[in-house]
Amino acid sequence: MVPGPVSDSYDPEFGTGANAREVAEAMREVLARVGHPLGPGLHPILQVVRGPKGKRRSMAFSERDLRIIRFGLHRALESI
Repeated sequence: MVPGPVSDSYDPEFGTGANAREVAEAMREVLARVGHPLGPGLHPILQVVRGPKGKRRSMAFSERDLRIIRFGLHRALESI
């Protein structure tokens, strides 16, 4: 018998689905700040990686923001 989906009330990393949603919301807030100066369009990632660096942009981040960004980057690397 194949087990069903994990209950929404429990998440293996965050403890509860509510905690996971809280983390996701914090990540969305930081993503919106980072994405705003870049505009709404997404570019193909290989084009970005292989292309020029583009103009420098200056943004101030809080320690909280930087920790959320680092967390997100670690999770992205795990998924590649």
